[in-house]
Amino acid sequence: MHGYQALFNLNWNFLFSIITFIVLFLILKHFFFEKVHDFMMKRQQEVEDSLNNAAETSRIADAKLADYEERIANVETESRAIIKKARDEAKIQADGIIDAANEKAKAAITRSQEEIRREKFNARKELKEEVGSLAVLAAEKIMEREIDADRQKDIVDRIIEEAEEKTWK
Repeated sequence: MHGYQALFNLNWNFLFSIITFIVLFLILKHFFFEKVHDFMMKRQQEVEDSLNNAAETSRIADAKLADYEERIANVETESRAIIKKARDEAKIQADGIIDAANEKAKAAITRSQEEIRREKFNARKELKEEVGSLAVLAAEKIMEREIDADRQKDIVDRIIEEAEEKTWK
């Protein structure tokens, strides 16, 4: 019988340890595990909310970045258009200024040519009178007498006209 007694022999320390463990587990479960579990669930929810918020913020930032990049591209296009427009306007103004300067130059050349013609005409006229006076003086000296001025003038004019036709042309 001795063999059967070892089978039913209970270790009371072991049994009290198990009972103490179960009581302690139930007390901890009732007072602490639910609170710790609730705390962990709240913390997990806060982390998930933070991650969702960060993802939403990242999405908004990406959208704003795309919008800013589009605006920058538009600004670049607009600035090129403004520069092109300014160049075109400057070219138009430059062409206008050049045309006005050309017109002024043409007018100045025309005035100068007209003035040259007048001066040439006046110079010929003066030259005619000088040559006529010299011819009269020369004829007086040669003939040593005074010649009729009207007759002499006709002769001198005729000589000058013939000289002009041959020499001046």
